[in-house]
Amino acid sequence: MATPVTDPAILALLEPPDEKKVVPVTDPAILAQLEGKPAKEEKGTFQTIREAVHSPTRILENAYFMGLGDRARAGMDAIIGKGDYGSNLKNEQAQTGQFEADHPLASPVISGVGGVAAPLGMIGAAGKAATTGGKMLLGSLVGGGIGGLQGGLSSKDWTDVGQTAKDTGVGVGVGGLLGGSIPLVGKAASAGYKALADALSKPEGISRGASRHLIEALQADGIPRVQSELDRLGPDAVLGDTGPAMLGKLQGSVLNSDEGRSIGITALTDRNTGTNARIMSDTNRALGPAEDPQTVTNAIRARRSEIDSKAYPAALDNAPEVKTAHILTSLDNAITNSVGMEKKALTNLKGMLTKTEQKPLLDSEGYPQYDRLGNERFQETSVSQNDANVLHKVKGELDNVIQYDAPGLGVPAGALTRQQAALKSFRNELNKTLEDQVPGYAAANRESAALAKRGEAVEAGTQYLGSGKTTPSPDRFAAEFDPLSQGEKIAFAKGSRGNIERVLGTKANDLQALRGELQGEGGWNTAKIGTVHGQEAADELAASVDRNLKFRDTYNKVVENSQTAQRQAAARAMKPEPSSETPLIFPGSTVAGVTSTVAKKAFAAALNAVRPDPTKSFGEVARILSAQGSERDRHLLALVDALSRRQGNAALAPQIGDRAALVAALLGNGYAQSHPTQNQLR
Repeated sequence: MATPVTDPAILALLEPPDEKKVVPVTDPAILAQLEGKPAKEEKGTFQTIREAVHSPTRILENAYFMGLGDRARAGMDAIIGKGDYGSNLKNEQAQTGQFEADHPLASPVISGVGGVAAPLGMIGAAGKAATTGGKMLLGSLVGGGIGGLQGGLSSKDWTDVGQTAKDTGVGVGVGGLLGGSIPLVGKAASAGYKALADALSKPEGISRGASRHLIEALQADGIPRVQSELDRLGPDAVLGDTGPAMLGKLQGSVLNSDEGRSIGITALTDRNTGTNARIMSDTNRALGPAEDPQTVTNAIRARRSEIDSKAYPAALDNAPEVKTAHILTSLDNAITNSVGMEKKALTNLKGMLTKTEQKPLLDSEGYPQYDRLGNERFQETSVSQNDANVLHKVKGELDNVIQYDAPGLGVPAGALTRQQAALKSFRNELNKTLEDQVPGYAAANRESAALAKRGEAVEAGTQYLGSGKTTPSPDRFAAEFDPLSQGEKIAFAKGSRGNIERVLGTKANDLQALRGELQGEGGWNTAKIGTVHGQEAADELAASVDRNLKFRDTYNKVVENSQTAQRQAAARAMKPEPSSETPLIFPGSTVAGVTSTVAKKAFAAALNAVRPDPTKSFGEVARILSAQGSERDRHLLALVDALSRRQGNAALAPQIGDRAALVAALLGNGYAQSHPTQNQLR
C-alpha cells in the first residue's frame, strides 16, 4: 500500500498555486515516494562516481544519436527484463532533464561535442557555395533539415503528434538559424583574426600610417616585380621607379603634403641633375676613357711620317736604276684613248716619268759631228725616268690626286673624282715596279700602309653608326670588320669611342635622342657597338641609357607634373578663396538657426581637432619611396617581411574562421539540444 505524501515541498510541486506553472517531477527520490517505493539508501562512493560518469555520458549519447539516446537505453533495459519500455523511458528522460537543470553550462558543451555531426554537415554544405550569401542559404537549408530531424527525434512523447510536430518545427527554425549564421561567424572571426594579426605585423622602422600605404603598393605591384626592377635599375633607383602603385604613392605624398613635397622633389631633382655624370661614368666603365678621333688620327700620321722618313730613304738612296719603259708604253696608249682632264693628267704623268738627256749627234757612219769651231754637237732626247727617288715622288703625287682629290698632275682639285680608274692602274703599276726592283721598298710600303689603314680605321669608326639607307646591317658590318688587323680594330674602336663621346655630349639632355643614336632602328647600332667594343659593353651602355630614361620618367611624372597642383595650393594659401558656405547671420536668420549653426561649427571644429591627420605620414612615405642604396634596400626588406607575414595571415585566416565557426556551431547546437525550449513551448 502506498505511503501517503505529507512532505510540504512535494505537495507544493503536486498542487502549485498557479496551475499554469506545472513543473514535471523528475527527481528519482520524489518519484519513488509517489510510487510508494522505499527511499533509496545513502549512495556509496562507487555509486557516486558511477553516476558522475554516467550522467554526462547520457547527454553525449543523446546528442550523438540525435535525441534517441534515452529511448535506446530504455529499450535495452526492457529487453533484458529490467522494467517496461514506457517506465524506463520516463526514468531516462527524467535523469537527463535533471542533469541539464543541474549543469546549465556543462550540458550544452557536452551536447555540442556529441552532436558534432550536425554542425559539420552545416559547415560542409555551406562550403560548397562560392559567395557568402550562397553559403548562408545552403547552411540554413541543411541546418534546418538536421535541426528538424533532431527536434522530432528528441521529442519526449512521439504519441503526442502535435507536440512532436511543434518540436520538429522548432528544430527546423533553430537549425536553419544556426546553419545560416555559421558563414557569418566564420567570416567575422576570419576578418577579426586577420585585422589583429596584420596590426601586429608592422614593418620594422616604419610607422603604422606609412606602412599601410607602402604595403598596399608593394602588394599591388608584387614583390618579384619590385625586386626585379631594382636589380635592373641599380643602386640609384628608388622604390617609386619600380611599379605603377609605388609611383602613385610617391605622387600622392608629394601632391598632398608639404613635407612629402620637399623630401620627394629634392631627392628626385638631385638625382636628375646627376644624369649626365652617371651616363658618362657608366660609359667610361663599359668602353674605357674616350680620345678625340682627330687627335688619334694626327698621332698616327705623325708616327707614319716618322717611320717613312727613315724607311724610304734607306731603300731609295741606294737603289739601282729602275726600268719603267713598259709603263711608258702603256701610258702612250692610254693618252691616245683619253680626253679632257684625264688626257691632260695622263700627259703630265708621262712627263714626270721621263727625263731629257744630252746625246752626241752622230753622222751617217756613226761618228760624232762637230760645229765650225770644233765643238762636238749634242741633241736632247726624252728617256724613261729611272731614278727611284723621283719615281717614289711621282707615286706620292698620284696618291694625293687619287686619295685626297688634291690638286696635282696639272689639274685642279676634284677634277678627276669620277675618272680615276686609269690613274689608279698606273699608280699600282708604278708601285709594283718599285717593290720589284728596289730592295727594302716593299717592306717600307707595308709598314707605311699599315699605319695609313689605322688612320682610315679611326675615321671609319666615327661614321659606322647611323640609320640612313647606306648604313650597313649588323651582319654586313661584322663581315667587313672581322678581316681588319688587330691594329686597325683598335684604331676603329678609338674612333667609335670618340664618336660616342660626341653623341653623349650633344644628346645627353635628350635621352630619347641619345637612345636613338646608340641603339638605332631595331637595335642595329647596339649590335654594331657590340661588334667593335664587345657585346657586354654594348649591353651595359644601352642599359645605362634605359635606366636613366626610367629615372627621367619618374622625375617628370612626380616633379614636373605636380607643378600645377603646387602652384594652385600656394595660391590658395596666400589668397584664400571666398567661402561657399551660407553666412552665419543674414536677414532671414533666427536665434535658433544661429545657435544651431554655431553648435554645428563648434562640433565640426572639435572633431577636426581630435581627428588624426591623414597626411601626417606622407613625409615618411615620400622619404622611403625616394631613398636610394642601402637605405632603400633596408626599407624594402622590412616591407617584404611585413607583407609576407600578412600574406601568411590571410592564408591562415579562413582556417581560423572555419574553426571558430565550428566551435560556435557546436556550442549553439549543444545549447539548442540541451536547453529546455521545447518543454517551455508545450
